[in-house]
Amino acid sequence: MDPGLRRAWTKIVTTDDYEVHMASIGQAQAAAELTAWLIDSAALPLDSRITIAGAGTGQVFDFLEPAVFRPYRLTCADLNPMFLARLKERLTRHGLAAEVVEDDIEQTALEPGPDLLLATLLLEHIDWRCGIAAFARLRPRMCGIVIQENPPGMTMAVTPGRVLPPSIATAVEIGHPVLAPRHDLILAMKAEGYACGEHAIREVADGKRLSALLFRGLA
Repeated sequence: MDPGLRRAWTKIVTTDDYEVHMASIGQAQAAAELTAWLIDSAALPLDSRITIAGAGTGQVFDFLEPAVFRPYRLTCADLNPMFLARLKERLTRHGLAAEVVEDDIEQTALEPGPDLLLATLLLEHIDWRCGIAAFARLRPRMCGIVIQENPPGMTMAVTPGRVLPPSIATAVEIGHPVLAPRHDLILAMKAEGYACGEHAIREVADGKRLSALLFRGLA
């Protein structure tokens, strides 16, 4: 992980600024819709194990019906302990049980073999190829990945000229997310033994969209 991005996500971005920003640009809401879609599309048996890598503050739980998670054993992981503290509060508020783990996905110590590994807007903030390799080492049966896609001509992950909450404005000066191209992502996952089947899109602010891809193990 780029040192600037690591510092941004562990020392600079506040939970409140992050949540205000994500809701204001519609990405929190879109991510929740796509998360529910991924779980539904995976058609998991009862008591399957779902692991969310890069779970952040758990803001997604405010914008979907928490009951979609109740039939499953849930693990939520992130490298920011302050984000995880907010996530724990949310889980309690929504009546959800989960194992909450501080974890760096690039050097993950998560338990391998989940039935579904979810990663929403995570790959943009790490070396995404290392992230894919880490996912593969966990050997999930299925993997649901949500990425941001920009309109033509916009190369930066954060929209130029958009007014940002203070801590995020500071963070983007030292850390620069790099979007994972969908085609390259699909090829990298295929090389690790996962085929992309279902795909869904939600439009968000500034002409961007979030794309959800559900990968199934080929073995």
